[in-house]
Amino acid sequence: MKLGFLLLFMALASQVVAQDVTSSSENSYSPPAYQVLRFRENYRCLADPSLRQDIFDPIKYMQLGADTNFFLTLGGEVRERFQGMHDPDFGIHGSHDDYWLQRIALLTDFHLGERVRVFIEGISGLDEGNTLPAPAVQRDPADLQFAFVDIFPYINGDEHVVLRAGRFGLSLGSGRLVATRAAPNIPFKFDGGQIIYTGPAWQATAFLTRPVKDSGHIDWDDHAVTFWGLYSTHWFDAQKKNGADLYYLGIHRENGAYASGKGNEYRHSFGAREFGEWRGFDYNVEEVVQTGTFGNESILSWTASLDSGYTWNTLFNPRLGIKADVTSGDNNPNDGHQGTFDALFFKSGYFNDASLIRPENIIDVHPNVSLKLTSKFTVDGGADVFWRYSRNDAVYAVPGFIALSAKSSASNYVGTAADLNLTWNIQRHLTWQASYVYFFSGSYIKGLGGGDVNYVSTTLSFLF
Repeated sequence: MKLGFLLLFMALASQVVAQDVTSSSENSYSPPAYQVLRFRENYRCLADPSLRQDIFDPIKYMQLGADTNFFLTLGGEVRERFQGMHDPDFGIHGSHDDYWLQRIALLTDFHLGERVRVFIEGISGLDEGNTLPAPAVQRDPADLQFAFVDIFPYINGDEHVVLRAGRFGLSLGSGRLVATRAAPNIPFKFDGGQIIYTGPAWQATAFLTRPVKDSGHIDWDDHAVTFWGLYSTHWFDAQKKNGADLYYLGIHRENGAYASGKGNEYRHSFGAREFGEWRGFDYNVEEVVQTGTFGNESILSWTASLDSGYTWNTLFNPRLGIKADVTSGDNNPNDGHQGTFDALFFKSGYFNDASLIRPENIIDVHPNVSLKLTSKFTVDGGADVFWRYSRNDAVYAVPGFIALSAKSSASNYVGTAADLNLTWNIQRHLTWQASYVYFFSGSYIKGLGGGDVNYVSTTLSFLF
């Protein structure tokens, strides 16, 4: 943990110098934005020396030979995060835990001309202060996060095709079913192959993978799970703010597990998403139907979600929003049909930063408001009310196991989570975030002997 604090201190000191250098220079150039999946960044533009304004630009574009398309990019992340939670299991066992998390990642990105690229990223995740044993997603001292080769067989202006093979991350659409799991120390990763088409108005990807196990050391893919799919996006405008997604995702698990039992599982997800902005309004709507087999049962489950709001063009740019989800549950564990929706590899912090509940067998309504107090500092918060979809199904924890058992005689009201979140983009490389969540447990949890949950986190991230 000391190494992470030392690197952050050095980074802060370097930024004082960097800000002094850039503040005296007038340049309208905007560098590529940092991405959650760092391999989505491209620094080929820095072949023009006049655009190199940042202190780290010399390592973002290191030309290899006479051809400007042969270059090396170096980068990384240092993240320090504190989490504290009182009664993380809804007080049923009376636990309490406060601890520090540290993530350090280093990457190399080789561009060997226009047609070949090799990307490698290593990662280290450590924890300190836990009273409970740390899961492998938090403690993994050294691991290979990504390592893949890209081949570009077709390039024509704004159109190109990429063939990718190796270990990589996936983030599709708004991350409701496939995302990167950014909050824990070790994000999701997959071994396999991918084909990506990108054009002016379309993007599509097809993939066949196995998710990589979380073991706490150098990990290999999980041979008990296979994940594949086809995901397409069409934009209706040149700014790519309005569009629609259409997709199919398939998964096979040798030991799928739900409240109704365990079994060999083949699940197929057919989904659509519509998103856009218009005169201050924004919307993101998604619908998914799942079919397949689970043991001797047939699967029929579904979900629908809404994330919409209106932003006023006035002081602090206030946005009033509403989020809502319905994810089906299993109404009868003995009728030969599996009705529990599976959220697959959904994004962390789906409902709030505390990540207490997996979006399965859940109905929730989350009114929220956000304010942009300055160009770099935002605050948002709201109240999220949860109910079980089915009285005969459980409430699931984020990793997928049962957090609260099924109880048909109990109320469907799970509870209400009040959340407050702060984000300070100190400058390009440095971001601070804080979150507070208080979960008011409802009659269903209290009937199982549980109670309220109190959660706080703060995160300082340095990217280069």
